[in-house]
Amino acid sequence: MSKPLNVAVYLFDNMTMLDGYAPLQILSFVEQFNTFTFSKEGTALKSDCGALLTPDFSFASCPAIDILVVPGGANVLSEMIDATVQQFMQDRAADARYITSVCTGALILAEAGLLNGYRATTHWASIDQLAAYTDIETVNERVVVDRNRITGGGVTAGIDFALTLTAEVLTPEVAQTIQLIFEYRPQPPFNAGSPETAPEGIVNLVRTIAGEKSRTLQDFIKDKYAT
Repeated sequence: MSKPLNVAVYLFDNMTMLDGYAPLQILSFVEQFNTFTFSKEGTALKSDCGALLTPDFSFASCPAIDILVVPGGANVLSEMIDATVQQFMQDRAADARYITSVCTGALILAEAGLLNGYRATTHWASIDQLAAYTDIETVNERVVVDRNRITGGGVTAGIDFALTLTAEVLTPEVAQTIQLIFEYRPQPPFNAGSPETAPEGIVNLVRTIAGEKSRTLQDFIKDKYAT
């Protein structure tokens, strides 16, 4: 590869930092990638954990994008209904080699029509919202690759997503090298990382929390796409 590919991670207010910064951390170690962040205005903003995020570029100054990475958050309605954001995604997607997302970033892409005709996934608690977009084949998997669309599940899936993306764009050997550098060998203390394995009471609690945080988004999708 004669020239590094531009990998652009979108930042926005109240996003889940790990959705974007886990892939950013990993992909920045790939020498064939030129990674950077961008936001609508290019000014500092806060993630949902309160950490201050400083984008490298604004929409106006953003370089060409080869690989677009759109992270998510507890409620991404603001990005879904922002005409400027949606138009930017559509415009840049036309020239990008890969259109990708982590967690509920898939909903931002879905609203822009950029997942129509593709298989895609999102956070397990938002699968029903993604499924409302009937032109998308929604699946509940850790990472889904469908041609030049790569989507990851919730939050920590961004690590698997980044390694998968690296393997798809480059080679599995490059991805394995990066995995070893980061000593990525998950050994969680509990088998509660999915609704299939977590205790029922915990699943119900998380569904309630997720529902409360995304109520306006759910209402938006229900009103717009209800059959």
